[in-house]
Formats: sequence, structure tokens, C-alpha cells
Amino acid sequence: MSTALETSLAVVNTTTYLPALESNARDLVGAEMAGVESRIEEVLSRRPERLRGIIDHVAQYRGKRFRPLLALLVARTSGPVKPAHIDLAAAIELMHTASLVHDDILDNADTRRHVPAIHARWGHQAAVLLGDFLFSHAFELTASVGDPRLNREVAMTARKVCQGEIQQSLEAGNWNISETAYQDMIEGKTAEMIAATARLAALICGRPDAECQAFDAYGRNLGMAFQIADDLLDLVGEETRTGKSLGTDLDQGKATLPLIHALSTLKGAQRDELLKQLGSSSDRATLRRLLDSAGSIDFANDRARDHVARAKRAISFLPATPYRQALLGSADKALARDC
Repeated sequence: MSTALETSLAVVNTTTYLPALESNARDLVGAEMAGVESRIEEVLSRRPERLRGIIDHVAQYRGKRFRPLLALLVARTSGPVKPAHIDLAAAIELMHTASLVHDDILDNADTRRHVPAIHARWGHQAAVLLGDFLFSHAFELTASVGDPRLNREVAMTARKVCQGEIQQSLEAGNWNISETAYQDMIEGKTAEMIAATARLAALICGRPDAECQAFDAYGRNLGMAFQIADDLLDLVGEETRTGKSLGTDLDQGKATLPLIHALSTLKGAQRDELLKQLGSSSDRATLRRLLDSAGSIDFANDRARDHVARAKRAISFLPATPYRQALLGSADKALARDC
């Protein structure tokens, strides 16, 4: 493996200081996170007995609870966590889980977090309906807060996530898509939910609009970095490390940033070879070689790092506290893409 590719994979997989940083962030809001977990369990316990198996299974999709953690850290930059923050964090996590269930159908992915995807075990119809079930619980949670602004914003976030997914679906097989169009799609399908998490947590705190928008910019750029790193992982990652199916972007004809860059950079025989790889069952070693030759892996990582830098700048107005430091560390962790 080339030195450039080894360097890029080091960014995509992990760095040595991130586990300690993540542990510190969770220690800061441990009691509050327990409250979020209890709220999610309470919501999902309200189900017919017949649904126990499928809901217990989707509970195994639980990852690092990155979005709830983000909501709580933003809340603590202002003071104590409010009950509305707990409901927001639980609602966002339910929305995220719903989107994962639907994503696995769209990507025809067989595994998620080292377990079978819902559609792989129960079929497409049940998986679609389970995703809708989780979305409805998220909307019910935000409605229980009693703030019409949250209802509107969460509904708008769900719409933008779906819009981004629809755009990507309509562009399947289009290898001539522009970087701008790609950025628009991932902003909708991934960055929007993370931006809303940070923005709405600040809104509940009563922060002024300018600061809410600054948190939005933090979350949006963090989400962009997160998705770019994920797209790179799909091309050059290892399934045994990620716990999910890889190569699904290629299988579904999705032109992600490394491919967009490579297709615009490579010429002649190399470009033809890349197009051949995209048009059939690709050989991952050949694909990596072509991406490395075009400098596309480094290009994508540079873009992700730029978004991380923007995210950090957006919250530079915050005073130096452990919560601010945890938010800065969370931005770095987006590059590790294991949360």
C-alpha cells in the first residue's frame, strides 16, 4: 500500500487520542446521557408485544450516541441540561435510527453494527414501516416539549434529510455529477440533522439567534466532514472494523467526492479504467490504486479537514470550558468516522 493511502486510512479509521477524548466528553454529561437512554427505552417500550423482536433488534443499531451527546454538550455550554434537551436528544437519536433503517434498504446493505440489517431479516416492507414508526415517535417526543418552534424545526429537518436522499437516488449512475451537487446532497442527508441538533439545543438554552446560527454552522460543517469521511471509508475501509457493509455506494451508482475528483483528474487510459471499474463489479485494489494515483483520497481528506476547521471556528465565541473543549474534540472525531 502506498504511503499516501496509508496516511489517508489512518485519518479515516482512528487516531490514538480520540478514545480518551470521547470518554472525557461522555464523563461530562454521563448522568444526562442516562436520562436520554431512559427516555428512548420508555418510548420504545410503548409497543404491541408482536413488535418486540424487531424493535429489540433495531436497538442493537445503537452506536456512540453521537447526536444526543452533541445536544447535551451544547446545552452544558449554557448551564444545566433542561428536560427539553433530554427529549430533543432522544428524538434526534430516534430520527437517526429511522434513517439508518431506511438507508440500509436504499443501499441494499446486509449488515449494520455487526448485526443483520432490518430488511435482511424481516423484509423491505417491515423495514420501511419500522423506520416510519421511529420517525413518528421522534415527532411525538418533540411535540411533548410544548414549543412550536421545535415541532417546526424537527419536521423541517426530516424533510431536508429525505430531500437529500431523494436527490442522491435520482442521481444514481450519474458519474458526471458536480462537486457542488454532491455537497448539496450530503448537506441534506447527513449534515442537516447534526446542524439541527446543535442549533435546537442552543435554542432551548435561550441563546440569541446569532449564537444559535453559530452552533448550526458548527454542526453543519461537522456533518459534512463526517459524511465525506464515511464516503471515503466506503471505498477504502474494512468491513471487519466498521461493522457494516462497504462498497454499497459503488453498487448503488453513487458518485461520492473521491470518485468525482478522480474522474475530473484522470485522463486517457486511467480514466477509462476507472469508468470500467464503476460500470461493473469493481476490484477494490485497482480502485484504490486509481484513486491514489489521482490524489483523490488526499483531496477528500483535505475537504473533510477544512470542514472540521470551519466547525471549530464557528464556536470560537465560547469561553474556555470542558464543554467547549469536548465540542472541539468532537469535530476532530468526525474524521475518525466510527461514531
